[in-house]
Amino acid sequence: MWDEGLNTFILPTISTMIVLVLTINCIRSFLGKPHIQLRDVTKKHNWKLITGTTKAYYCSICEALLLNLDGLLCDSCGVCADRNCIKLADKRLKCKAVVMNSDQPMKHHWIKGNLPLVATCYICEEECDIDPGLIDWWCCWCQRCVHDACKSSLSEICDFGKFKLMIIPPGSLEVINRRTTMRRWLHLRSVIAPKWPNWNPIIVVGNRKSGNNDGGQILSLFRRLLNPAQVVDLAERDPVAALEWCRLLGKTPSTILVAGGDGTIAWLLNTVDKLELEPVPSVAIIPLGTGNDLSRVLGWGKAHDSDLDPLEVLNKIQTAKKVMLDRWSVMIKPYGGLGFRGANRSLFMYNYISVGVDAQVTLNFHRTRESRFYLFSHRIFNKLLYLGFGTQQVVERECKDLDKSLEVYLDDKKVELPSIESVVILNIPSWAAGVDLWSMGAEDDEDFEVQSINDGKLEVVALYSSFHMAQLQVGLSKPHRIGQAKTVKIKLLRSCAMQVDGEPWHQHPCEFIITYRNQACMLMSNDF
Repeated sequence: MWDEGLNTFILPTISTMIVLVLTINCIRSFLGKPHIQLRDVTKKHNWKLITGTTKAYYCSICEALLLNLDGLLCDSCGVCADRNCIKLADKRLKCKAVVMNSDQPMKHHWIKGNLPLVATCYICEEECDIDPGLIDWWCCWCQRCVHDACKSSLSEICDFGKFKLMIIPPGSLEVINRRTTMRRWLHLRSVIAPKWPNWNPIIVVGNRKSGNNDGGQILSLFRRLLNPAQVVDLAERDPVAALEWCRLLGKTPSTILVAGGDGTIAWLLNTVDKLELEPVPSVAIIPLGTGNDLSRVLGWGKAHDSDLDPLEVLNKIQTAKKVMLDRWSVMIKPYGGLGFRGANRSLFMYNYISVGVDAQVTLNFHRTRESRFYLFSHRIFNKLLYLGFGTQQVVERECKDLDKSLEVYLDDKKVELPSIESVVILNIPSWAAGVDLWSMGAEDDEDFEVQSINDGKLEVVALYSSFHMAQLQVGLSKPHRIGQAKTVKIKLLRSCAMQVDGEPWHQHPCEFIITYRNQACMLMSNDF
């Protein structure tokens, strides 16, 4: 009986497992390290509907005037077509090359007509594209425009223009071809740095579905100016792919431009720390969230401009200065039943952490936004909804007498609390969409130092109620300043709403400790 089981079950099972393990190892050895997937050079144009513009566009094939509902534009190279000419455009007109042989000199990629607004000829410095129709030319790499008569006076070799040092040229990418029965894939294997002094490439990261779908528009704008491979859509790619670029760039310093809210920025900074990238990439921001507190502090604006000019953004990045931002570790230790502790939870904090009424308002707003019945998304509507939940807490007061269920320790010293409904621990001078809590009332209390984003200290304040929150947002009141500390510990003795950098949840009784971790590298706009 034993021999029969050995021959019919055990040995076949073991041999199958051995073959499976060997096969997996062989595949991993063949593929090597994971690669970034790039758009295939044989792929068709990346067509987008032409919307929200007063500029006249003409089909690059039949040269007919395009109507708003029928016109499409390739957001990588700028070729335009109506729906009847798309197949011919894909066949006759090449799109922007993502990868090319590095031994070949880079030539201009000329696109006829449909020039950018206020286009000036690079040769004669006269205005281009002033007559109707598909006239004049522009290069989708260096962004230079020329008249038909002036085109022959310009060298065939393209130098990538004003933003050369931010672009990853197609000749710098080494790829691996992966073929399947359906299509061909390109995977990035390495990046060869061009022989340009002070080369500092930029990687644009965003989600086309975020910010009332403004994210997709922003990604399209930067594909026109950069190598399309430098623009990473988080709706299509693994989020780590954006930072894999930084690893492949080796010792070359790089910049990450992230389009998103405070939550997206925090995720990106957390991943940078986890991957231990060296050198650490600098991070710039295009604000797409509701509060955008970190963007406000660093001078990138309080909200996304619907008329965003990508040229202006790249100019700001070129002149921006590097600043360090304190990164804080938040260790949450839940209290279990009968005195036992639950599993610990570890987070990072960059902006602020709060427990109480302001976190409850954020949690209610977050739950509504995640609901299947939340059909209308707009920044103004979101702020009105947030205001509505704040007004609701004035009546319900779910966090009343929070001070009786809360103990606050600053550098291991317990502090006395008045009757409050919230405690806020700040790392930056912006809370709830731009309120500088710590500086409010500073003239009445000179015992504390001025707030800084990189001094290794936290500022702790208390809020009396939801109505007090509203007063603070219009500058009619002052917070209760508890103090500054290098380590903050809070014992929460009842269930309550809590948030870290705008990400809320309902927290059961716990003890959480905030300690200094290290610093993140950010870019601060000189326009600030």
